[in-house]
Parts: sequence; structure tokens; C-alpha cells
Amino acid sequence: MNIVATPEPVYRLMESNTEALEAIESLFAVAQHEILIFDGSPQLLRSRDFARPQRIDMLKAMLLANRSNRIRIALHETTGIESELARLVALKGLFSTQLFIQRTVGQAREAKDVMIIADQAHFWRKPYFEHPRSVLTLYQPENAKPFVDRFEQIWESTEFAAIGGAVGL
Repeated sequence: MNIVATPEPVYRLMESNTEALEAIESLFAVAQHEILIFDGSPQLLRSRDFARPQRIDMLKAMLLANRSNRIRIALHETTGIESELARLVALKGLFSTQLFIQRTVGQAREAKDVMIIADQAHFWRKPYFEHPRSVLTLYQPENAKPFVDRFEQIWESTEFAAIGGAVGL
């Protein structure tokens, strides 16, 4: 009988943007089915390495692994996304039924935290988008649940973003 060992939970507090980039990389390394992203703008996503070819390759590999895999991105602003995140926009074009980019409206526009959640069990979060402090939690679905719920509330207050001149791209 094979017993699969559950990885030890990880909780790490980061004080710098460099540490945060490493944490996000760790998060994407464990993501297998779904990634949820909430951030302020394409410029902020770019500062989190979303323009890097290796980052896009990781996202592409996850989407290629299974047609039911999803990435949902909610941003306060999408202006400049084509120039800031051209590779991500191109990936969206290839995986239009798996990769969604939307813009916040209404009350969701007041949210100041930043989060990336993977598989409803792992997350990286900044309580305030302008402060460098952030936290990484892996293999802890019970701790991820409040942030999954928060993301879903934000997602309910989004609309299709006009990207590349077409609504919903």
C-alpha cells in the first residue's frame, strides 16, 4: 500500500519585494489546477514578474496540463496591459476559455490588498498593495479559505476588461 506524504505546511513572512518574488515563484511551482490573482494594475503585475517569459511559461504549462485548469485575474485598472504584459495578453489569446482578465467595479474598487491563490490551498498575500510586507502560506487550505472567499466576492464585482481592442480578451 502506497501512502502519499502530505508536504509540511509553510508559513513565511516577507519584508521585501525580492522575497515576495521568490514566494510567488514557490506558489506557482505548486499550482496544478487553478490560480486566482487580484492586484491593482498591469504595472503592479509586471513588478511581480508577470512579464518574464519563464513566468508565462509556468502559467502556460499549467493551462496545457488540463483543459479544466483556470487562471482568473481581477485588476482595478487594465489600462496599458497590452504594453506592460504583452506575453500575458498573448497567452490569453491562446487560452481564452481558461484565462480570464477582468476589471473591478463598484465596491471591489476599494480593496487595497493583493493576493495570488493556487488550488484553494496555497496563497501569497499583501495586506496593502503599497507596502512591501507579504505572507506566503502553502499546503494550508483552511487558512486559504477566507482569501478564496474574498477573491470570489471581488470577482463578483468585476466586468470584462477591454484588452487588445476587444471586450473580454
